Amino acid sequence: MTILVLAFAWYKKLKPQKEIDCECETEEKPKFIQSKTFLGIVTAFAIIMLAFPYYSGIFYPNTEKQIIVVDKSDIKTTEFTISGMTCVSCEEHVKHEVNKLNGIVDTKASYENGNAIIEFDKSKSNETEIEKAINSTGYKVTDKKEIN
Repeated sequence: MTILVLAFAWYKKLKPQKEIDCECETEEKPKFIQSKTFLGIVTAFAIIMLAFPYYSGIFYPNTEKQIIVVDKSDIKTTEFTISGMTCVSCEEHVKHEVNKLNGIVDTKASYENGNAIIEFDKSKSNETEIEKAINSTGYKVTDKKEIN
């Protein structure tokens, strides 16, 4: 819809105007908000915002950390069903918050599947802490189940 509105605005701006043969009218410079410059700025801003899900990951710092696993039997994998995620940026937000916790080995989030698969050391973290971290992002954990 945004693209159609911008295309129409550019069409109206670039469409040739009818010549008026009356000597009484003077041509005034259009206001800035009605200029091609302003329309160009709005168009560039719209393109940047439409592409945001593809580059949003650069705003999240790298949360990868070195994990030392003492006992393999302490590693647990749980799938959390999450409602509210709609784009790649949502996935990054969830992964960023979960990776702040101690004992997180691996985090995979998917907005398409509406879930996050978290591998963690149960001696350093637990499902309740992970669920609180996910819920703190604004998305809601609706279900969780252990894998393995």
